[in-house]
Amino acid sequence: MLTEDEVKEVIILSASANKLAKLKSHAATYSSLIMEELDPDDRGYIEIWQLETLLRGMVSAQAPEVKLKRTTSSLARTMIPMRYRSPLKRHVTRTMDFVHENWKRIWLVTLWLAANLALFVYKFEQYKHRSSFQVMGNCVCVAKGAAETLKLNMALILLPVCRNTLTTLRSTALSHVIPFDDNINFHKVLAGAIAVGTVVHTLAHVTCDFPRLVSCPSDKFMALLGPNFGFRQPTYPDLLASAPGVTGILMIIIMTFSFTLAMHTFRRSVVKLPSPLHHLAGFNAFWYAHHLLLLVYVLLVVHSYFIFLTRVWYKKTTWMFLIVPVLFYACERIIRKVRENNYHVNILKAAIYPGNVLSLHMKKPPGFKYKSGMYLFVKCPDVSPFEWHPFSITSAPGDDYLSVHIRTLGDWTSELRNLFGKCFEAQVTSKKATLSRLETTVVADSATEDTSFLRSSSMALMVHRRKITRNTTFFCLSGLELAPLLSSAY
Repeated sequence: MLTEDEVKEVIILSASANKLAKLKSHAATYSSLIMEELDPDDRGYIEIWQLETLLRGMVSAQAPEVKLKRTTSSLARTMIPMRYRSPLKRHVTRTMDFVHENWKRIWLVTLWLAANLALFVYKFEQYKHRSSFQVMGNCVCVAKGAAETLKLNMALILLPVCRNTLTTLRSTALSHVIPFDDNINFHKVLAGAIAVGTVVHTLAHVTCDFPRLVSCPSDKFMALLGPNFGFRQPTYPDLLASAPGVTGILMIIIMTFSFTLAMHTFRRSVVKLPSPLHHLAGFNAFWYAHHLLLLVYVLLVVHSYFIFLTRVWYKKTTWMFLIVPVLFYACERIIRKVRENNYHVNILKAAIYPGNVLSLHMKKPPGFKYKSGMYLFVKCPDVSPFEWHPFSITSAPGDDYLSVHIRTLGDWTSELRNLFGKCFEAQVTSKKATLSRLETTVVADSATEDTSFLRSSSMALMVHRRKITRNTTFFCLSGLELAPLLSSAY
């Protein structure tokens, strides 16, 4: 075995024997490079055969191609860490690396899956001992089990989009065990679980439960389920036209529409729809369709209140699952709206660069600190009164202003660019141009521990930092007043 010092000594002796003064002076560098390549496991030594393989490879560089390939292959094998040299070790190491890098996600998803499984099994077993099981069998158990998971996931899906709450939690010890930065990914996972639960619940009812209810012998139906249906056996159309049936159908329609427009191909306008339908692609369509899901929550509560098989109100538990997340989300929206209406900042400079890139420079609020890697959420009510869009902060932390560079890609950015373009045109065509006020709001997630607010008038930004520091707060500014420093650069 050879240590780094011994490799260095070998190089020095070889250089001295061959009268290579320059090689001798760089012996330490070369020995360090050799150890870095041949000792990937950081054992502190290499074996003689490894050094021999390396030197032979250097000498045989002019050798025939077949011999060179064989030497290169042997050399490559010496540079592979021990833990990757066999398929089993490679698989184990990669698995361990994956677990080490994703343990927060793994335990959280495992807990979530366990909760869903527990609720499904609990409801399944509960309905196996009810009279409805004698009429509808396992179908009603599956439908009710899926419904129970839907309650949980419909409640949880609101939490990842509560930005204020998540920003506060990032600065707590919980951030060491919960991956708050994966909130949108978890939101998507929950959406997928809701879609699966909806399909299972619906199919179990319409293809199994309803036919068995309709075809059940009248005397058996009246004895087992008569009180639940007012002692009148329903037909299939009666079940579909009932309050649970109508609300269920409406929920499926709204969810299908919203989930479809939330897909990447629609949200990013990858799909090109014909003229009458082209408004269904793009962020605007995604945003408005997503807010239709608020109706789903209303319909869900109504749906659960009028279900046939549970008559006691406190056993209708949907509202119990939803009340806390809905209140959290409602408070988030109220706080956001109050901040938008009360706090402002000034736009110092705007410029349009080649490639349709809009640059905005805004006055930096006193005491506001941020770090490289943070980004802003921008809202311009003159374009859309509801939409927020994230953009990286392009100014340095030491600058006395905040800047963003917005490339014109979608409908929202195009409209924003056009609004500022009109201001440039006004400057060119009129000696005394009056610049219109562009209503906007800025919400910023700052690096300071106290929340600061300023008054202004035209553009909304929310600065958000991820993976840099977890000590974040929201900084709200709304309204950005256009200063006469607009410039157009081409």
